[in-house]
Amino acid sequence: MARPSFLDKFTAPWQRQGDNGELVQVRQNLEAVLNTKEGYGYFVEGFGLGRYSERFGTQLLMKTLTEEMLHSVTKHEPRLREVELELRGRDSGLWLHFVLTGTLLDAPCTLRILFHTVSGQVRVEEDEEEG
Repeated sequence: MARPSFLDKFTAPWQRQGDNGELVQVRQNLEAVLNTKEGYGYFVEGFGLGRYSERFGTQLLMKTLTEEMLHSVTKHEPRLREVELELRGRDSGLWLHFVLTGTLLDAPCTLRILFHTVSGQVRVEEDEEEG
């Protein structure tokens, strides 16, 4: 049996069934994982984002944030394979726009990850541009 995703460890199978397709479940899991801040997911050593905050005001900030997010995705979302994360830019609302690519159920998968630079909130959406 495949390694369960982070959220699957805390939900019963009946809670994961129904209209929620695999992509929707992956998005929900990634939002839960990426919205957890390091030190607040204390039940799992090293869980959550937060190491990037040590790099505020340095050139390494974006590299550290990208690497930390990619590490969290590969560690806590086993349904996604061959993942890559690329920063695509930012907008006037202070959101950084990342594109996450990989494979899900042996098919190409592209998601947009939005990271709010002030609050640290993360949203995971389907990437409309890749349609």
